[in-house]
Amino acid sequence: MKKKFGLFALCLSLMLAACGGPAPAVEPDEPEEKDEISIELSDKKVSIEAGEEVEVEIENYDDLSKVKVKVEDEDIAECDIDDEIITITGISEGKTKVIVSAKGAEDVSITVKVTEPELPVVVTPAVLFPETPTYVYHFVMDEVTWFSMLDCEPGYEELAEFFGDLQLNINFYMDFTNTTDTSGDAVLYFDAAGFGRDFTDALSDDDNFRRFVEILMTAEGFDYYDDSMYDQVVDMKDGLISELSEEITDELSDSENMFKMTWNLDANVLTLKTDYEIHSVTIDEYDGSFTLSLYSYDLPNDPLFANGLDMVFYPDR
Repeated sequence: MKKKFGLFALCLSLMLAACGGPAPAVEPDEPEEKDEISIELSDKKVSIEAGEEVEVEIENYDDLSKVKVKVEDEDIAECDIDDEIITITGISEGKTKVIVSAKGAEDVSITVKVTEPELPVVVTPAVLFPETPTYVYHFVMDEVTWFSMLDCEPGYEELAEFFGDLQLNINFYMDFTNTTDTSGDAVLYFDAAGFGRDFTDALSDDDNFRRFVEILMTAEGFDYYDDSMYDQVVDMKDGLISELSEEITDELSDSENMFKMTWNLDANVLTLKTDYEIHSVTIDEYDGSFTLSLYSYDLPNDPLFANGLDMVFYPDR
């Protein structure tokens, strides 16, 4: 019986050996590693002005998921995303980065430079001209001028001095009209009638008239010694002043001319042209004035203008 079991055991071991023994364990397959996705951008560096926007496209947006954007410094720029378009807005001058992230992808950045907007270049004339339609020059009637105007003989110096002390002016005017922004027509003239009115007003003052009578009678060789002689003249005051004023203004009116010119402005240089003369003058950028020098042959044939005139014109405000 023991031999029988031993035989069976031997047969079993031979069978097992013939079959190659137990089957080896099968190891499971390792999972395949997926390649990492890269975020592809149309631009990785942008430069904009504050207040401007720029768009950057995610070129492989359809291959990505859970895409997000973030600005490192929101004081310099802001950003937003709408599908594949990233919109970056400049806020203030400086540099920052926009970080773009997506699931399973390495973050990428966009370098953003923001500059202050350039101010527009405004081209303006060097000066505003004409500042007013009319410019004025006050010709001061001083003692020397009165002596020349009245053609005074020796002994009348005191009368010329008296008139000079009245501090009267003859006003010269220039009227400007535009044909373009920098050119046009001009007329130069003086106001004889206005001077006559100022002269009458000044001499009508009682103290001035008394002094005038005293000087005139002395110059004419009369002894002016008391008020009785003045009283004889005072009754003729209005008529005398009117006649004298008319005589002076008529003399000016006889010489009065209106000078017609054309003008052209280049920067702050004003060119005035008459039929015979060209005058280039510089306009003062602070007060708008300019100096026009006319020689005696440019002016009426009158002793008043024998030495010519240097006229400083100001806007008549």
